[in-house]
Amino acid sequence: DIGGGSTEFIIGMGMQTLERESLQAGCIASTRRFFPGGKLSKKRWKDALAEIGREFQPFASKYRALGWQEALGSSGTHKAISEICATMKLSKGAITAEALPQLRDELLKAKKIDDIQLPGLSSDRRPIIAGGILVLEAAFQALGLQKLLVSKAAMREGILYDIVGRAGENDLRDESVAALSQRYGIDTVQADRVQETALSLLEQVQERWRLDADDARMLGWAARLHELGLMIAHSGYHVHGSYVLEHSDIAGFSRQEQQMLAALVRSHRRSVTKTAFDALPERLLLTARRLAALLRLAVLLNRAHEDDPLPALELTADDNRLSLIVPQAFIDARPLLRADLIGETDGIAGLGIQFRPFVA
Repeated sequence: DIGGGSTEFIIGMGMQTLERESLQAGCIASTRRFFPGGKLSKKRWKDALAEIGREFQPFASKYRALGWQEALGSSGTHKAISEICATMKLSKGAITAEALPQLRDELLKAKKIDDIQLPGLSSDRRPIIAGGILVLEAAFQALGLQKLLVSKAAMREGILYDIVGRAGENDLRDESVAALSQRYGIDTVQADRVQETALSLLEQVQERWRLDADDARMLGWAARLHELGLMIAHSGYHVHGSYVLEHSDIAGFSRQEQQMLAALVRSHRRSVTKTAFDALPERLLLTARRLAALLRLAVLLNRAHEDDPLPALELTADDNRLSLIVPQAFIDARPLLRADLIGETDGIAGLGIQFRPFVA
């Protein structure tokens, strides 16, 4: 996908992404970078091709080793180049390794970008087509492409597909969370325990705290990823996990959703810092703090990593108060958990919530 400032490369199978890379070279940026003043020449083109080719080196060999069965180009740039190839009778619409050099030579007959006259090229694409063809030729060379089919769909359709998926069973965010779990070696059994407990607690207070299905999904993802930072270091792992979640490219998640996820993971243990929720807008702060309180309790209740299910717990909530009732026999057999629950009154207080544990 050749954009204005960057080009994205993805290898996938079905709904699964196998490899993703982003090259900081797009049709607009490359036109401005390599052809200042709008001047074209074979020497400038050759130098630019070599420069972009070097930027492929960190991932080209890995991509070629993995391989693919079909190559697709998505974006207005590919559609424009495809139209030119078809009009010049170089192909029937596909972009090929044989057609690109002929197209480039035809383009370089012009000495200035404003003078480019390529058959089938629209006037609005003329100012940026040189950079697009340059990036595509570099991609063909670096990746050993022979033929590129052009997708009729692009970002707009991708966004619509994402929206439809969120309403059904194909939410890309679920796949991303699963991929992160695998990549960072998260204990999925423990993640399941914490998620189940967290959602059970949420169900008991959702009406009083005005939490909805989207909040439940966010809490579930945070529960599944709360131990992500253990792969980096045990000390301060909640801080490490939060940083990874905030600054990674996580498919399907908006920037704001990643910030929410990072804030929940950052606040699931130890003291809550004053800046933990600074990245979130005012309208999400109350929900974020309430979800963090539920996650803290879920993690604490499953800290022993016991296989036996938890007994029935009773959680009640008011505006800024939270009360938990735990069965007497269960808590008597776990003095460390009793101490943790009592100590958690200070931890949850950092969220602006008064927490009181009771024994039934």
